[in-house]
This record gives sequence, structure tokens and C-alpha cells, in this order.
Amino acid sequence: MTTPAQDNPAPQLLATQITRLEQLILSANLPGNLDGLLAYHILGGRHTSFAWNVDPMTPQWLRDNDDRLSDAPALAVLGYGLTEFPSTTSLLGRRHLAEGLPGLMRKDPFQADGVTFVNDPRQVVGLALAVNAVHETLPQAKAWLTEVLHDPRLRPATPLLTIFQQHARHLIGATSAFRPDIGSINDPVELAGIHWLATAPASVELPGTEALHGLRTRLLSGLLLELTEVSSAPRAALMLAAATHIVSASAHDLVLSRSHVGVLLRRFEDAMRQWRYDPDTLHDPIRWPIKSEREVQNIVWLILRTVFEDLVDEETLRKLGHSTYRADFGIPSLGLLIEVKYARKAADFKAFEKEIMQDLFGYLTDNEPYRKLAVFIYDESCSVQEHGTTRNALLSLPDITDVVIVSRPSHLPVLGRRKSAP
Repeated sequence: MTTPAQDNPAPQLLATQITRLEQLILSANLPGNLDGLLAYHILGGRHTSFAWNVDPMTPQWLRDNDDRLSDAPALAVLGYGLTEFPSTTSLLGRRHLAEGLPGLMRKDPFQADGVTFVNDPRQVVGLALAVNAVHETLPQAKAWLTEVLHDPRLRPATPLLTIFQQHARHLIGATSAFRPDIGSINDPVELAGIHWLATAPASVELPGTEALHGLRTRLLSGLLLELTEVSSAPRAALMLAAATHIVSASAHDLVLSRSHVGVLLRRFEDAMRQWRYDPDTLHDPIRWPIKSEREVQNIVWLILRTVFEDLVDEETLRKLGHSTYRADFGIPSLGLLIEVKYARKAADFKAFEKEIMQDLFGYLTDNEPYRKLAVFIYDESCSVQEHGTTRNALLSLPDITDVVIVSRPSHLPVLGRRKSAP
């Protein structure tokens, strides 16, 4: 007999893929290796099962590379070293940068053959770190790199190169608007690059929480199904950074979705079995009547708040024209509003349909992060013959994710009529 864990091969497959990514990074884990240094920078020196060995800030590395410390690749290595591995050799490293960068600044960064640092993600990021490291002694270097990274001749050949050039701009404080069309990108590594930028402050703008959830789902699927070739340490680092970030995300980010709201609310009727309304035969009967929408909101809050930590009640939305809108509940992490209704009679269902149709546009227009609406109706009248019609009518509207309708439990008396003792 198999266990649930055995029935689901995804965790073991993910562990295998993470091991494979680490092995690829390990192959570049050498002092001063540009692939290894960019991988280290992407991961922040974390998320690996091995000890890092890419630090170039040693007397040995500086001696071995003394004859090429004016070249762009070596200057980029120094940028990583001074930023990530400050040591007693930092003063010497800054002196090499201050001496070598002016020569690079005099060269044309847009050579016809394309062999230039702007087209190498490892170098462009390392040089951004380098100009920051010597800004006090060579302030013109940052201005030079800012101009290069905003030059109209800059035409990145791949989305991944665009991502690293954008990161370089961010490092030197020269960030420009960057709104990638996620839907047009299929390479999981490129998606992982966007995820990497999106999880760093002020690096990239994504259209709402829903886009980030979709991005994570696609790149994790791409990793598990091996939908891309991870052929270098930086590419492996991007995938590893995304995978570990997603796996370590909170239950909100990873597990819960809008569908879970409907699942929980559909348990309302079963949960009401324990709702107290004692008979007169008890010495001190306890009764919790449900007489209005307010009491229903209280119960819905108790159900949802135990699962959704960011549940907000009476969420006031942006004014639209002369109208002000206020939703009963909002769950920002899901981009979801929840509207609660209390039906006293069968005719109320028709009125609810009209009200929600009128309010829907106001609820979801320019009210980020909210994109969707769920409806919960408590039927005091037990007019079950109306439920299907109203549910179908509301679900046919755009952006309504779920309509849950429940009836009054039988042990609660009809409103206005006292329940007789058994």
C-alpha cells in the first residue's frame, strides 16, 4: 500500500533537480571564476549544500592575474570580489580597479562583432559592482556605465541578457522601467530570472500578485519537467534561487489559492452543527441567533481568518465617480474580495443578483491588488429552489470566482418564531 508521499513523486523529483543544479554550480566553484561569481551573487552565497570557493580576493589570485587586471573580465571579477568578499586585499583591489577602469571607459562598448562586456551577463553585473566599489575615487565610472546601459545601441539578444542588464542598472541606481511580457516567455530559466528580479526591491514591476503566482507555477513546472537546458552555473543559480524561494515560501504564497476560499465556505453548513441554540429545558440555555448579515460576517471571519492571515474586514475601496465601495472582506495575497449577503426571503435572491452585477465593476476597477470576487449567501428562508438560478447567474459574470449559498440550520428557529422545547 502506497502512502500519499509515495503517490506524489514531485518532492523527490524536485530534490533530484536541485541536486543536479548544485552540481552544475559546483563545477564553476573556483576562485575568480566568472560563472561561479555570478552564481554566488544570484544566490547571495546561500542555498547550496557545498562550501563556496569563488573568492578572488587573495594575494595568490591577484598575482596570477596581474597581467590582465585592465581587461573587462578581470575588472568584473574584482567588482564581485570587493563587494562579496572584502578582505585585507581590498585596498589593493580598489587600486587595480581605479587604474584599469579608465582604459575600459575609453573603449567602444558596442563593437561590431558583439564581443563586449555589455553582452556578457557575468561581466556587466561584475562591472556594475566594480564602479560602485570605486565610486569615491572614480565617480565618473558610474556615470559612464549609466550612459552605456541607457544607450539606444544596447540591443540585448535574449530576454535573459535583458534581465541582467536591468539588474546592473539597479545596482548603480540607474533603473529604468522594466515590465516584461511574462506570457510571451517560455524558457523557465528566463522566467526564473524575472522571478529573481521581482523578489528584489525596486528591480522589476509585475502586474499584481496573481502574475507572481502564475510565474512561480510555470517555472516550477518547467524545472520538474526539464523544459529547458540548464547549461551554465548562472542559469542553474537562477533556477535554484527560484526553487528554494518557492519551496520556502509561506503557506499563503505556495499552497493556498482562491479555490481554497470556496472549499472552506462550503463547510459552513457542516460546521453549523455545533452552533449553540439550547432548548428551554436547560437551566441556563445559551443561544446564538443569526438575525442579520452582521452575524454571518462574524462566522465567515472565524472560518477564513484561521487560514488566511491577511484577511481584511470592511475593505474600503477607491471611490469611483460619486460612489464609494466597501467590500465585506478582502484577501490581498489572493487578490480576492468576498461579498456576504443575508437572504430573509426568496425574493432577496433576485435583488442580490442585481446588486452584485452593479457593484462588480466598482469593486474591481483600479483597486489593486483585487482582481476577483467571491460571493457568500446565507439563506435564512431556506429557499433552496432559488439557489441554482442565482449561483449560475453570478458565475456567468466575469471575475466572479465562486458563489457559495448555504441554508439556515434546522436547529435554529425561523426568524421571529420561538423554537419549542423537544
